[in-house]
Amino acid sequence: MFIGSLAQALITSEAWSARGQLGPLAQFEPYERGYLKCASIRDDVHSDLPQFPFRQARDAMSGSQSQWPAATDGISHLVLDLDYEVPSRFMTRRKTLRLDLVDYPGEWLADFPLLSLSYEEWSKQVLAQAQTGPRADMISQYREAIEALPWSADEGDLEKITSVWADYLSQAHSAGLVLNQPARLLRPANLENSPILRLVPLPADKLSYPVAGVLRKKYEQYIKRAVLPFYRDHFSKLDRQIVLVDVLRTLELGSDAYDELMSGLRSVLQVFRYGNGSFFDRLRGHRTSHLLFAATKADHVTRGDRSNLRDMLRKIVRFVDDDNQLRRSVKHTHSIALASVQSTEDRMTVQAPKREVLYGRPHGREEAAWDPGGIPLDIPPDWDELGFQFLEFQPQPMNDALYDGFPAINLGRALNFLIGEDIL
Repeated sequence: MFIGSLAQALITSEAWSARGQLGPLAQFEPYERGYLKCASIRDDVHSDLPQFPFRQARDAMSGSQSQWPAATDGISHLVLDLDYEVPSRFMTRRKTLRLDLVDYPGEWLADFPLLSLSYEEWSKQVLAQAQTGPRADMISQYREAIEALPWSADEGDLEKITSVWADYLSQAHSAGLVLNQPARLLRPANLENSPILRLVPLPADKLSYPVAGVLRKKYEQYIKRAVLPFYRDHFSKLDRQIVLVDVLRTLELGSDAYDELMSGLRSVLQVFRYGNGSFFDRLRGHRTSHLLFAATKADHVTRGDRSNLRDMLRKIVRFVDDDNQLRRSVKHTHSIALASVQSTEDRMTVQAPKREVLYGRPHGREEAAWDPGGIPLDIPPDWDELGFQFLEFQPQPMNDALYDGFPAINLGRALNFLIGEDIL
């Protein structure tokens, strides 16, 4: 939704300029100053790579039967050329900024910690994790299957037991738990049905089985062919990065999902390499100089609570970066509350005491005014006193989106942080 909405906002920017209004690119300074002239998709760039399905995503969200687009299932690119003019003392200069947007399944980030673990260490870690919280009930079928694993287990046995492990990961993912490895069992992309995905952890008493050697090789191949290429070919080349964090969904799911979110963010951020954007940093492979954290679904809280949503994310980032390693290494960091596509309207109740509410259509309910309650201010929140209700709002009819872009919250502000200085 972020990439689809951002691209559509840039392509349709002239519609708002002609009316003297700002639209979804409000707070994008080059646009507000009138520098941005137009944007166009470059289908001829990276034409041999999967292209982000922009037109399908746009069409799914626009019109009277709008719906959220399908989840990302692989790596894709969308390249746009932004044409802009910058006035100088003697003349106006016409320039073009090429924007290469890279999309990938967020689930794949959970694999990065594997880069520093052996197969035995990984097995011990994920099986210990599976015995805690809600995972303990989900893992029961795998525990039974692994107990019945024969000494002479072959590829057929691995295929069956991998299916059981994949079911466990799918249950955990549906429950909002994020540390699910190997992540390609959830989003296989080009590795679908690959033998290296017959990869499961073994308990200590099974590590002497012959199949343990087979699994160890698969684990090493998986890192070499899946995890490392994803990290090397994409993250090592990113100049700017946005990390979308679903804080509200985590609040709904409770303390276990919250704890895993914190652990997942901490482990992933330790792997990323940031820098100040200098030539020497780039030589060392430290390319990313701008890092933006965005708490998504800002349209699911009332207008007065959006600053609290942003502050909650700031506290989360500070907590996972308690040694200040991230803030010390990256040149620019920022946190915002973001709704790439706004699915609610901000309204006030009529009767006293007047208060802010959201007007929209939650999943399975009627379109009406809803009060989701307040965002907690403490981290971690007092789970027994939590007064916030997560309502999964569905998109509103957006008949004008093809011409005006999608309504959004802080989309222009996000873009301004990421690339504003490259145009001004």
